[in-house]
Amino acid sequence: MAYLAALAIAIGSWLGVPGGSWQPNATEVAEARSQLESYVARKAWLAREALPSWDSYTFQYQGQELHGKKVILVNAFCSAPPPDATEQLVRAFDGGPCFFQAYWDPIDKIYVGVAFNGHA
Repeated sequence: MAYLAALAIAIGSWLGVPGGSWQPNATEVAEARSQLESYVARKAWLAREALPSWDSYTFQYQGQELHGKKVILVNAFCSAPPPDATEQLVRAFDGGPCFFQAYWDPIDKIYVGVAFNGHA
């Protein structure tokens, strides 16, 4: 059954994850989505990291606060989504740029940070 649930989540999906401190609306998520690839590609280039194919990523998002400001956390991973990917954030402690977290400021409409995972 868990296998079927995982198949229902397509790679490339944007999945809202419950929790966090606020709920982003569809417009805020669309704005974050529209600027993510170019932002992450530039930051990866500056960090001399090679990104996997953008089509291999699945993206989770959650409304959080960073330094007292509302942000949308975008959690990205380039592996098959686990069955609980719609319920909790996927965490990994290495894996390089296959895993990253970015923060979108919905007021200023800019990304304010990205962190790529390290290499084991």
